[in-house]
Amino acid sequence: MVKLVFLCRRRPDLSHDRYVERLLRGHVPLALRHHPTLRKYVVNVVDGRRAGAEELDSIGELSFDSLDDFRDHLYDDEEGRRIVERDVAGFMGGAQAYVTREHVQKGPVTTAPLGARSPGVKIVGLVRRPDGMTHDAFVAHWLDRHVPLAPAHHPGLHKYVTNVVTARLGDGPEWDGIAELHFPSVEAMRTRFFDSSDGERIIRGDMARFIGRTWGYDVVEYVQRVP
Repeated sequence: MVKLVFLCRRRPDLSHDRYVERLLRGHVPLALRHHPTLRKYVVNVVDGRRAGAEELDSIGELSFDSLDDFRDHLYDDEEGRRIVERDVAGFMGGAQAYVTREHVQKGPVTTAPLGARSPGVKIVGLVRRPDGMTHDAFVAHWLDRHVPLAPAHHPGLHKYVTNVVTARLGDGPEWDGIAELHFPSVEAMRTRFFDSSDGERIIRGDMARFIGRTWGYDVVEYVQRVP
């Protein structure tokens, strides 16, 4: 499958809470009804952002069997297209889309019923390589050198997903990867994020070798559809 990640912002006339209500109660049922080729759908409501990150309201994850299914077969019919597009215009101020290749490094973890809030805590990190490094070199370091460090030095981590960006659809910042880190609780994230001070030094030292910029978001996950 191919996975698209959408970085979404609300209309300026809406509050974040009103945006979330429109997204979960209004848009999600329409998307599930009128996107027949959508295989997996996850909505992440932004609950906080780390220093330096631009404001977002939600991060959507939409998976399809192929990119053609998204480009050419997204809607059930023209009426479905009009319904969804009219709804989106009512609450969405803008979105940036990225095509990714998903790698589940640790997991999966049992989630709540479809449509309900997933248990635990989730962090989404947008990652950009440093100047002078190629995208391929970034990917090789991330997957082959950095990912193996996670199990030993992030003992509280119970699910870890790396999404390698393969294309950017339209305008938006250039990102090389999107990471998802799941913890069973806030306490596990705070007290067991690193195994030790040496583990933290190893992880942060390695990150400096292949990451030039990152935006981090604390999100609340709602899994809406699974294959």
